[in-house]
Amino acid sequence: MKRTSIPLVCLILCCVFGAYAGDLENIALIATVEAEGSDIPVENVNDGNFTTRWNARNDDVDTWVEFTWEEPQKINRVHVTEFRHRVSGHTIEYGDKLEEVKNLKMEPENPDDAQANHPGNQQQPLEIPDHILTFDTVVTTILRYHITKATGPSDEPSLWEIEIFFDPELDSTPVQDRGRLAVTWGQIRLREYPRYASPDH
Repeated sequence: MKRTSIPLVCLILCCVFGAYAGDLENIALIATVEAEGSDIPVENVNDGNFTTRWNARNDDVDTWVEFTWEEPQKINRVHVTEFRHRVSGHTIEYGDKLEEVKNLKMEPENPDDAQANHPGNQQQPLEIPDHILTFDTVVTTILRYHITKATGPSDEPSLWEIEIFFDPELDSTPVQDRGRLAVTWGQIRLREYPRYASPDH
């Protein structure tokens, strides 16, 4: 079977992304991003490109990726797509004090139930996202995705992309300056895709 080219896959991803996220703005794209440490640049996690990825430092299984904006943002939805399934526990923190968001919901409810998203090597078709986190709306300039547990002691996380949204349909409560985050559920399916990276990480 003929393999789909990388540019065509990127185009399909962009088109389908519009279908699953609707007209919501991915504000991760306008954030400054940093991580506790990395083997592959953390800027890959918010470049809007599902063919680049971030990889935590070797065997770093309790780690984080933090987003910062110049102006406060309303946020209640986060999508995470893994390179391989290694995240076994995670949460969202926000603000200067890095408080955990309230009423956090996860899809899947148990992170261990996420599929393995390693194109060309693991389960097909690729699902984007494979973790959806929703919570009560927060207004903040700092948001941290905190990976609290991995599938094994040497299974450092590796992520294709983190997307961050404000979804008005989820915003059923007054906005709290020290408040909450929410998650919903959507997915992209492709029949075939290229092998994006070596299995070194």
